[in-house]
Amino acid sequence: MKKVITHIDCPKEWESENDYDSHRELLYLILSNDKESHPVAEFGSGFGSTFLLRDYCKEHNRGFESYETDEIWANTTGSTLIESFKNKKLPMGYILFIDGKPGEERKNLIYNNKDKHIIIVHDTELGAEYVYGMSEILSTFKYRIDYQPKGKPHTTAVSNYINITEWF
Repeated sequence: MKKVITHIDCPKEWESENDYDSHRELLYLILSNDKESHPVAEFGSGFGSTFLLRDYCKEHNRGFESYETDEIWANTTGSTLIESFKNKKLPMGYILFIDGKPGEERKNLIYNNKDKHIIIVHDTELGAEYVYGMSEILSTFKYRIDYQPKGKPHTTAVSNYINITEWF
């Protein structure tokens, strides 16, 4: 089941301000509709997500983990520095936000965690496929929401075990 959304109403602090944070609205929509309060893990930290996610999770008593492959970004955002996202797997029941570099590792991260989680991935527009190569793996999920804000990079949420399309 697939839904395409072009606009999401959300609190001011979750509104996108540029191309780098065009995922904020969909993150908010997933988090605010997740009544089971799944923990959140972020792969690729930055000003557009890390601080908002950390604050949201703290306020709502949810676990939060942030992983980064770039030492400068890890230090700037207080994320855990790891060598690669490629083989990273988490236990069942997380909301995973994927926006890390190198971009080629995103599809492996999705594949390794596809049956356990709600996964939200930034930069899923067709024009970015040559860099990220995620369309094939994203097409295998049972439930999918594509957020396509006009003029900005797209973000996709997928799951094989929770019907996230019913939330909207």
